[in-house]
Amino acid sequence: MKNSAVRLTFLGGVNEVGGNKILLEDFNYNVKIFLDFGINIKNFNDKFERYEEPSSVKELIKLGLLPNTEHLSVENLYTNYEASKSQEYNDLETNVDGILITHPHRDHFYGLSFINRNIPVYTGVFTKKIISAYYKCSKVSISNNYGGLEWKLFRTGDVLNIKGLKIIPVHVDHSIPAAYGFIIKTSNGIVVYTGDFRMHGPLSSMTQDFLHEITTKGLDKIDVLICEGTHIHRGAIESENNVEKNLEHLFAENPYDFLLVKYDRLDWDRFRTVSLIAKKYGWKFVITEKDAYFYYLMNKDEIYETMKNPNIIEDDHILILSSGNARYRWQEKIRQALHKKKKGFRFIKYNEINELKSQFFFYITSLQKNIIEKINPNLKGAFISSSIDPYTEEYIDNNRTLTRYFRKRGIPSYKVHASGHAMPHHLINFINSVNPKYLIPVHTEHPHFFKTLFNDSDIEVLVLEKNDRFDLD
Repeated sequence: MKNSAVRLTFLGGVNEVGGNKILLEDFNYNVKIFLDFGINIKNFNDKFERYEEPSSVKELIKLGLLPNTEHLSVENLYTNYEASKSQEYNDLETNVDGILITHPHRDHFYGLSFINRNIPVYTGVFTKKIISAYYKCSKVSISNNYGGLEWKLFRTGDVLNIKGLKIIPVHVDHSIPAAYGFIIKTSNGIVVYTGDFRMHGPLSSMTQDFLHEITTKGLDKIDVLICEGTHIHRGAIESENNVEKNLEHLFAENPYDFLLVKYDRLDWDRFRTVSLIAKKYGWKFVITEKDAYFYYLMNKDEIYETMKNPNIIEDDHILILSSGNARYRWQEKIRQALHKKKKGFRFIKYNEINELKSQFFFYITSLQKNIIEKINPNLKGAFISSSIDPYTEEYIDNNRTLTRYFRKRGIPSYKVHASGHAMPHHLINFINSVNPKYLIPVHTEHPHFFKTLFNDSDIEVLVLEKNDRFDLD
């Protein structure tokens, strides 16, 4: 007989940004689910060089990047990647009833590569689409292994029922499409998990929908609020609209022939903003084939109006950098898609970069000297860093390296930014509106700020350490 009805075990995402992994056990319903299953990208990058692969799940457990199940009541959490290459291989039975993914940033879903294929993965329809696009744009490996997963897809308005445990997913605004928060009706109270969210983005009304669902739909008092707090320690008055306005200000007095721009490929809002500015001023926008294929997959879902613009096939101001013969299936697909529409003229080769005379954006994700050094040296250019919180969402945060490199080449740098995470004043107001009995900060390196900010409140703030448990009795 268990002493508690509901237990939360925090296996990642506490006292750190990213790597959220929260085990929720409801002993009355006999349910075990994970809320997100990410890996801390900063810690992962500290252990592995770019393109370097871990040798095994055991190595990741030893490094603290995946949870050790020896102290958990879960069975057969992981798959065997090498064995799974055999058609005869099947994962063992497991007592984990599901993994819920809030949104398609790697610090929230990256661990799915390693999980047992008998565990259902619950996520939004478009969340799965983005994860699949990410998977298809790179070769299959132990850390890019999303085939064979059992997807259970939902939309806002659905109610999930896992053996009596009811979960209401509601969309929120974030720096990436298809982000959700969860309202979880356990056998002993209500748990709300925000995932990552903001209230200053172009779709801030979606976050208000989430708050409305929590506060006005006849729910009992919220027992536990698990709330992200990435920027609880510092704020800025910013928005995606301000990003566009700041780019407009630059163009009003623009002395440059070209602009190098860096942002997270998954940030559709930023892609749209830069593309629209380029189109408005008659500039070209140069991206790689892999970027083009990723955005092409995003365009293909006709359900979502917001994902139709920019349109990789139709927007002729977008040029696509290609090299040699197609080595991968995804290269063949994007080339076939454009040639079918007689848009092959938009492909440019690496040796043609020097022929770009002026008025072009160049999207870069890292220090690609082989590209940058091909730009005509007689042209004047600038670098725009527009990354969204790169310490968690970019593969490598190389802005400083880029800035130093450009400084030596006489290329000035700008920062035009809008965070994907809620500002301190938004977090305080959101939490006060929810008014939970317990508040557990996650996705933050500064959880003690919550203690200070709510010290005169009836809300009890719990600052937990990795592997800590909280029992909801």
